[in-house]
Amino acid sequence: MLSCTAEPASYEAFKKTFSCHGLKLYDYIFDNYPDVVQVKKRHVATGNLKKLFEAAFKISAKIGFHEMSLRDLCRETNISMGSVYTCISRKDNLAIIVKDVVSQMAAQNIAAGRREADPLSRLETTIRLHFYTSCVLQPWYSFLYMETRSLPEPHQTESKKIEASTVSNFESLIQSGVKEKLFVTPQAGFLAHSILALLQEWYLKPWKHKYQNRESEDYLNNILMMMRTMLGVRVV
Repeated sequence: MLSCTAEPASYEAFKKTFSCHGLKLYDYIFDNYPDVVQVKKRHVATGNLKKLFEAAFKISAKIGFHEMSLRDLCRETNISMGSVYTCISRKDNLAIIVKDVVSQMAAQNIAAGRREADPLSRLETTIRLHFYTSCVLQPWYSFLYMETRSLPEPHQTESKKIEASTVSNFESLIQSGVKEKLFVTPQAGFLAHSILALLQEWYLKPWKHKYQNRESEDYLNNILMMMRTMLGVRVV
């Protein structure tokens, strides 16, 4: 099962306990998609899956997932067509698995945040977990955002629900703080959408922030500071 840690002290601390880090993610895919991954040897399957997903992200960023073919994956990875089929069986499975992983992480981040003691801690923990998760899985989050239209129809709807549930959760946490008279903003919905837009900005445009020499922790702390200001929370 994929998992995340509540109240991460830093991005580096988060990565040490994050179950999607490195080859663990491909172990998860191997264990949970037996109808897709037909390779019997774990080390072979996980190695090939890593190459295939990384190649898919690279190629789709250039020409789009719709235009990408399995032969493109073969050329990029030097994996034979037969081995590609035994790992993913068909191209759509790549996009579906990306959607499933991002969806599960979104749900777990929401659940972890809601275990915190007060509205501000719940909101900030959820935002922090979302940000750190998207940093580790930047190509996955970026791919799903850009290629949702390439998913089979039912999966497109599920993909859109990930963003909708994230915004809805932010809004709900903000409203709970307003009810407890901890926050003063009358614009819970607008602020919820704004927070997600800023989080997406980081993983959708990494080139932009690298060019401006922005550190991830600084960027996240600026989001949290802006949010506290709009909530009327005094920073001590």
